Amino acid sequence: MQKLYYSISEVSEIVAEEQHILRYWEKEFNLLKPKKNRSGNRTYSEKDLQMIKSIKKFIREEKLSLKGAKEQLAKSFGNSVESLTISNLEKPLSSSNVLVNKSENNNQVLLQFIDFLKDLKKQIIL
Repeated sequence: MQKLYYSISEVSEIVAEEQHILRYWEKEFNLLKPKKNRSGNRTYSEKDLQMIKSIKKFIREEKLSLKGAKEQLAKSFGNSVESLTISNLEKPLSSSNVLVNKSENNNQVLLQFIDFLKDLKKQIIL
């Protein structure tokens, strides 16, 4: 059975990286935002874990710079629901910013929204 959340020590062991590296990546990569519990400890979701594995692959295996890794991570994970701002939502649609592949983007947004709702439900239960 898959866990809902992982501690930083568990993630560190899973990806074979030191905890301070994970905290550094959290500062460098805006998409990586693990939640914190009432004690202030990081709680990593499965999405966070997958993101960390991708970051490690980009930096350690593909030897990308931080900038390159950030670009690849943005391509892989795109804008998350949490990163949307009111100014992004207020922009009118035009032919220049309408996405070409709507169905794929809609599926991605729907999956991100489901993850958001699951996280919200967990926080309410806590």
